[in-house]
Amino acid sequence: MTTATPTRRPPAARRALLGRSPALDGLRGLALIWVVTYHFTSADGPFPGGWVGLDVFFVLSGFLITAMLLDEVRTHGRVSLPMFYARRACRLLPALFVMLAIWVCLLLAFHDTTWFAATPGGTGTGNPVDVSGALGQVGITLGYGANWIYALGSGNAPLAHLWSLAVEEQFYVVWPFVVLLLVKLPAARRHWPALALAAVSATLPFLYYAGGEGTDRIYFGTDTRAVGMLLGAVAALTWHRRRASGRPSWHPTARAWAGLALVIGFLFTVGNVPLKSLAGPAIMALAAMQVIPYLADRPASRMATVLDGRVLIWLGQRSYAVYLWHYLFATWLNPLSPWVSIPVGVTASLAAAWLSWRFVEAPALEYAKRFRPAPPVAPQLTVAERRERLAA
Repeated sequence: MTTATPTRRPPAARRALLGRSPALDGLRGLALIWVVTYHFTSADGPFPGGWVGLDVFFVLSGFLITAMLLDEVRTHGRVSLPMFYARRACRLLPALFVMLAIWVCLLLAFHDTTWFAATPGGTGTGNPVDVSGALGQVGITLGYGANWIYALGSGNAPLAHLWSLAVEEQFYVVWPFVVLLLVKLPAARRHWPALALAAVSATLPFLYYAGGEGTDRIYFGTDTRAVGMLLGAVAALTWHRRRASGRPSWHPTARAWAGLALVIGFLFTVGNVPLKSLAGPAIMALAAMQVIPYLADRPASRMATVLDGRVLIWLGQRSYAVYLWHYLFATWLNPLSPWVSIPVGVTASLAAAWLSWRFVEAPALEYAKRFRPAPPVAPQLTVAERRERLAA
């Protein structure tokens, strides 16, 4: 008597867990408003702690990039690093190239004027810009090393806002390799190495400060600012595991509202004080990591409903271009009265962002689609396998 060999069922294609979240776009748009307002009005404006918007950006970046990499592993069994970097390049480089090309042309024409390098929120005037030094800094900026220029106090061009993009890009270069190592661990243990790295990054500012390092080294350094993206990654690792297993979160609504309240509290109270550099980034990252997974999980919640308004979503989707351009207008228009510089500068920033999105970023994103992994194909079942599944 022969025993029938059990038919092995092929695994069904698994879907990605991170979908499009209008509320996360809205959160990015809200953070952008804080940053833009801060740069146009300085710490004396309505948002003395407007710098917290950058920390929200960092946590969002860490969360989204990690979740997307985990989804690629989940749906395809692997991550194609060349395709990942190609998608990142298409998203980030074209708009940056265009902005810097226009800025260099203006540099060559107006480098001797005082308005060209006027510090946003400063006295309204700046020193003439050394062309050769500024062009050298543009080269470093294209290599995403701008943050170290300001960390070491050697800036030659009024492009200080690009430091945060450099920190994010350095994270994007390294982190995919770390994720490929983390996915070899059991899902329940993957977040611990990232959490340990975040703890180190949060501790370094105090060590540097005790050793006599200046606040610029602490505020702009990659090692000290990685805490935001690392805690965003921790949030993504735990969120992805929980979503895959269907486990509930622990008091998500209370944690999310408490996190948002803490961020807003810093926004209105914590200006240019030592807390901003020493513990601010870590505290804001801990707060933001309570909010972001909640919005990804609950698109119909009250918080998500507030954040997915049209204006905030529009700003969030175009936040990259607005961020690139707004600091330039805040610089150039600073000598004028705030009643003129702010409305004109904000309007010009939005117009530049619209043009960038329409003619640069949207076409680049369309081109980037060719670097997406092919969608997973569900395995074809034999007639016997289909009958077996119907009978099960």
